[in-house]
Amino acid sequence: MAENESLDLGSSYAKRWDAAFTAVQNGDPCEKVAPKVSKALYSGLRRALKQFQEKGVTLADLLNARDSRQRLRQLIRQTGGHQYAQLFEAAAHASAPTAKDCLRGWLEAILDKVSDQINLRVSETDDSRTFFDLKKHMDEVREIVAADVEHIVSNLASNPDWRPQRKPGKAKAHDAASPTAELMGISLLGVKQP
Repeated sequence: MAENESLDLGSSYAKRWDAAFTAVQNGDPCEKVAPKVSKALYSGLRRALKQFQEKGVTLADLLNARDSRQRLRQLIRQTGGHQYAQLFEAAAHASAPTAKDCLRGWLEAILDKVSDQINLRVSETDDSRTFFDLKKHMDEVREIVAADVEHIVSNLASNPDWRPQRKPGKAKAHDAASPTAELMGISLLGVKQP
């Protein structure tokens, strides 16, 4: 049986976050890190929702149970204690009763968990940047990713069966700066061409 989607970055079941981690570790600017975070958020969420369904739990079930701690706890157990489900439970208890507020809190909790781990892991290996330097960097990344968070929240609130996917054309816009395209403007002498 396959393991659940994980948010523990050291786990082999959280590999989708490796690109974002590596980008932060390499000191990439926020504009280059954000698409990697966004891609991992969409795909991780899509996978987690599929795993919930395999256990007989839908997002609609979780949203409908958000006002009942006992019912929500039963659903979390039914998912096998899935990390994403546990974060949903925490968001449901902490946020206002609307579905959008709950979903927004859930996605923010996912990003909090991942961002904190990235900050800790990079600060342990990079003496030139502190946890707080990295936190500021990741906060700026999250500002860029906020539009994707709102896109996911809106779609899931209106249709809990929606499978998270990036907006058409969004992936190309974020990932347009391919290494080949970047090198096209550089002459053999290493001078950037206009």
